[in-house]
Amino acid sequence: MKFYRTVFTTLLLIILSFSISAQDQFSGIRKCGVTERSDWMVRYKAGEIAPVEKSLMTRYVPLRIVVLGDNNGTGYGNPNELLTSFSLLNSDFEDQNIQFYISELDFVDRTRYNSYTDNNVGIEMMSELNKPGVINSYIVRDPNGSCGVYFGAPDALVLGKSCMGTIDRTWSHEMGHLLSLDHTFYGWEGVMEIQNIKLGEPAPETVAFRGEDVPVERTDGSNCETAGDGFCDTEPDYLMQRWSCERGNIYRDSLLDPDSVRFAVPAWNIMSYALDNCINGFSEEQQTAMQTNLTSRGIDDNSGENREAPIGEDLSLIAPPHNTTLDFSDFVELSWSPVENADFYIVQINTSTNFNGSVFSTFFVTDTTAKLTEGLNPGVQYHWRVRPVSRYQVDSDFSDEVFRFRNGAISVATIDAALDAAITLVPNPVANGGDLFLSGRDLGLSGRLTYELIDPAGRILLSRENLSITSTGINERINTDGLAPGIYFLRLRLNEKLVTKRVIVTP
Repeated sequence: MKFYRTVFTTLLLIILSFSISAQDQFSGIRKCGVTERSDWMVRYKAGEIAPVEKSLMTRYVPLRIVVLGDNNGTGYGNPNELLTSFSLLNSDFEDQNIQFYISELDFVDRTRYNSYTDNNVGIEMMSELNKPGVINSYIVRDPNGSCGVYFGAPDALVLGKSCMGTIDRTWSHEMGHLLSLDHTFYGWEGVMEIQNIKLGEPAPETVAFRGEDVPVERTDGSNCETAGDGFCDTEPDYLMQRWSCERGNIYRDSLLDPDSVRFAVPAWNIMSYALDNCINGFSEEQQTAMQTNLTSRGIDDNSGENREAPIGEDLSLIAPPHNTTLDFSDFVELSWSPVENADFYIVQINTSTNFNGSVFSTFFVTDTTAKLTEGLNPGVQYHWRVRPVSRYQVDSDFSDEVFRFRNGAISVATIDAALDAAITLVPNPVANGGDLFLSGRDLGLSGRLTYELIDPAGRILLSRENLSITSTGINERINTDGLAPGIYFLRLRLNEKLVTKRVIVTP
């Protein structure tokens, strides 16, 4: 799924939060970069924005997922883990009658964006790729050493692929920031290390943060509206690093507030930095703020009403037929029957029947075919299965059927080295929108030529069939207008001879 970018003129960086992996311990904790409270929240707390209570009907929120890969079309991560995290996100917002749905699922081959060590690169990515009217979520290998980050401008969030799974709430945490929330320990970000809190001494009246003295919240609630995150139903929290909870779901060491009152920090709030196995929700005041912020965005709808999850057992695998031995090729097409309510499919291919461990290949497609264009070896038996997925209901199962095929040792249609050497593609790389010239001279044979331009997911983007070719050669012009930067494949068949050429499209 390729798409274009809108280039914004501003690169103003407003980072509201970094969330850290649950695997981190206190030693080696990565730092958190945070700026001042959002203008929206300042106006909300001042009473300039009227609170909106929870809707009686489910509010469906369009979420655009942009998965980054490397320039060679690899490194997208595991689609099943992505959907597991997406399901957990919806679970955390279900009691608020807010459900996110996948309005778009895009893939971008850009190593520079997939792993970046400078937040300006993250801003560049979002300024280039963001789309309006949706919540843009970017899935990358490494967002500057953190698990997640919300950028207030251009108003999008980023998640690290290693921080997605069955209990990791990075997505929910960053979504909370996008919908206006601060950390429960707001102001303490400037302290940076828990070790700097003197457990035997009362907390200071204020902590210095971003050039201002932020009031420290007291346990008696006397300053709860102006200190910390500004919500009175979230308890005082001074812990700015990831921390594990003890029995009773509290911080292992009790703290002293400015009045020397001892208290223990509870570990349930998603906007805290308690580890993921400790947290489970948002407070009532936090929920109201998010409902109000979402209303101000005006992007929710009721499009998911009565939508049901597709049923994996309704899917039938078609081709290659089960237990078939194919003529060897590095290009195999899989097909299956459509399933009601499915908006896209996850395809898995493995060299064994076990799909629970390391899997040879897992990827998304939007129709009922998948073309394997690289990596197949001769004489190897491959097993494959398909999972139908709805953009509204992602909790679905794989097909009951698992088919297998053997990639044979020889091919009826051979990959012809002489033909490959005689055919040229120039310029390659080719700039987006430019013309790619396919030519070949002195081929030594005549016949019928068919060629297809294929993206890394196996989708045919352009096809020309049965072109009459004489022994003098071929000369074709292929326009790349509409192709996003990345790796593509040009598959040619002349009589029974095959050639596959790699095409690189640059910005």
